[in-house]
Amino acid sequence: MMKKICGLLLAVLALLSLAGCGGPGQSLPSLTLPEDGEIMMTKIGRPDTLEGLCEYMAEGLAVAGDSVEMSYQVIGAVAGVRYRFTFHGSTVQVELYEFDLDSLDETGKACLDSVQEKGSFTMLDKEVPAVLNGKYLMVYTDSSKDEKNTAQRERVENLFQDFAGFKQG
Repeated sequence: MMKKICGLLLAVLALLSLAGCGGPGQSLPSLTLPEDGEIMMTKIGRPDTLEGLCEYMAEGLAVAGDSVEMSYQVIGAVAGVRYRFTFHGSTVQVELYEFDLDSLDETGKACLDSVQEKGSFTMLDKEVPAVLNGKYLMVYTDSSKDEKNTAQRERVENLFQDFAGFKQG
């Protein structure tokens, strides 16, 4: 009887030790800028698509890691992705959305009008700061007020504003 109890205890301990070996939760990728501050970007144009914008932002060290598709329909967009990563010890989230300006629904029109007018839109009773560049909208979230994080935010907003994809067709 004692052997059975010991065997059962060993089995439970083995199970618990294996469950603990799953490792830590998913870690976020980290974004690091070059020491000299110089970011090399190719001079070739990007397609005027959300994918082209994402490639441009990744090359410009504005985002890191893989994108995750967002529920873009909620704000009237036709596509949207989110990047989550760390920068200078803070978690940063960058959301990029594309709108079809030729066939905006009421939700999309209200969202874009609000961002044009006051630099934000309302989502779930919360004001969300956003930046527009033609048919693209960017939401940049970083709670850090550190000087490096603030400078990065401004750099990313400027990079976003400078995106000028070329029309294919």
